[in-house]
Amino acid sequence: MIALIVIGHCKRTEHVPHWQHQATMAALKKPCLSMDIYESHIFDIGASRQAIAESFLSFPEATHLLFVDDDITIPDSDSLVRMFNFLEKNNESIVSGLYYNKTPPHHPLIMACEETETELRFAFPYAGKEPPRNHVIKVGAVPCGFLLIKRQVFEKIPKPWFVYGDPELARKQLLKRGAPPGEDIYFSLKARKHGFNLWVDTRADLLHYVPTFVGRKEVVDSIFTTKTEALSQAKAELLKVKPKGETEN
Repeated sequence: MIALIVIGHCKRTEHVPHWQHQATMAALKKPCLSMDIYESHIFDIGASRQAIAESFLSFPEATHLLFVDDDITIPDSDSLVRMFNFLEKNNESIVSGLYYNKTPPHHPLIMACEETETELRFAFPYAGKEPPRNHVIKVGAVPCGFLLIKRQVFEKIPKPWFVYGDPELARKQLLKRGAPPGEDIYFSLKARKHGFNLWVDTRADLLHYVPTFVGRKEVVDSIFTTKTEALSQAKAELLKVKPKGETEN
């Protein structure tokens, strides 16, 4: 079967510079054919992801769905290729890139998560420390900002797949303050109940825009170094251009 990735672009904020998402997607290498779906329902991200997933299934040739939020930047252009190859080589179905929580203290979104009849518990095993690099880690829940999912996941799991603030999960949530359980938690628990493993690929080392970049320090620094070098190079090129009418002595 020829693979076809549908890239579902989710709008998360009005504060991302208009060029940022287009630039990061233009640089991203694709492992196979791809097409794009855009969803701008920023006030209910669960409804946004649900709409994209249903649209994805309307294309019978589509084999994989990639969610990409507009506040995610992808410094390594090979990130998607590695994630795709991981799924294919290991007969797995769901893998996320690594990025960090928007709110301080900006934990790496490598999550442990368990649901019982009465409680919903989740934690961040790498809170306050750096995750291992170049690893694919099995997790209890995956974030959805850069998430690759095979078609069979949606065909096996009944709808809905994404619900933000599900009342049943909210009732079980131990920490009642703050945001309700996200659509990522809802999807993750439902996927695990239907026999799917969840993975985070730390080789896909991403940045979260909040509206400054959040991520591993070396990756953040590399972004600004690259920008500075590009500006310096552009300035040097401009200085080489002689004003009209000027000639060499």
